[in-house]
Amino acid sequence: MDSSKYYPYNIPFFKDIKFIDVKFVNKADHIINIFFVDKGVLGDLAALIFPYSERKYQFPEKSIVAIVSDKKPNKYHCFIRLINGMTYIYP
Repeated sequence: MDSSKYYPYNIPFFKDIKFIDVKFVNKADHIINIFFVDKGVLGDLAALIFPYSERKYQFPEKSIVAIVSDKKPNKYHCFIRLINGMTYIYP
């Protein structure tokens, strides 16, 4: 297990599922929230990315997430089907 990688909330690293490596970079001056999307509906909170920071994550394979800004919490910035090895930069 790599201690520099984080796991989404409520997803234990020891669970017997396939994970993919992704990286999120927040270049904004506010927190971004990452939520799971299940059947087109906003689901559980997966992660928080703090202002001017970056984090490596291991998400379950075939995850779809929504990016929601702290400044406009009622509006989705985008929906993303995560791909192994990608870096996602906001904004």
